[in-house]
Amino acid sequence: MHREGHYGTTLLAGAICVLGLGIATGIIATTVMMIYARVPDQDQYIPENIISHRGPTHSVLFALALAFISASTVAYPFHFGQQFAVEHNLISTAVILPSTVWAFFAGIVTISLLTHIITDALTKGGGFRIKPLWPLSSWAPALGLCTADDERWNIALLTSGATAFTAALLHELYYSVLPALVGLWTATVSIAGFTTQDMSQVKL
Repeated sequence: MHREGHYGTTLLAGAICVLGLGIATGIIATTVMMIYARVPDQDQYIPENIISHRGPTHSVLFALALAFISASTVAYPFHFGQQFAVEHNLISTAVILPSTVWAFFAGIVTISLLTHIITDALTKGGGFRIKPLWPLSSWAPALGLCTADDERWNIALLTSGATAFTAALLHELYYSVLPALVGLWTATVSIAGFTTQDMSQVKL
């Protein structure tokens, strides 16, 4: 698929992240996934005699390897940054465990790359069929629902993804954020009321 199609399916995955992880974490996850959404297609800028398009970069092995490298690249600096902050009394203790950061980033990158592979599997493939189990298997699935450059499919996927992501945000705002804000407002008003009552008793 083209850029629009891949961004669309990535936003669909992002909508699930928002519903499962909450707005803040879901948006972070979606941002990371959008950054990695088209990484496999960078093989088009490598000579065919080295790496063919939809070859190794469109495999589960590549997804896991890149996720491991990317997560490690983020987690270890994060760990040392927190240690530095604790040692210099900028924070009292570690805010987030490095292992949590690593697992989160690795999982999100893996989901993004696998989403790319699944999206390409929707096409007829032609001479560029994906081989997700490379190098263990030459299995090359192609559902044949459209061609990679089918504008209608690419726009439909993008529209569907954007709609789903927006709906997920509105859902979380209405059912999670708004009740929390109402609860906070009610608690604040209650505390203010008690404080006013106590002050009036002191004056008496």
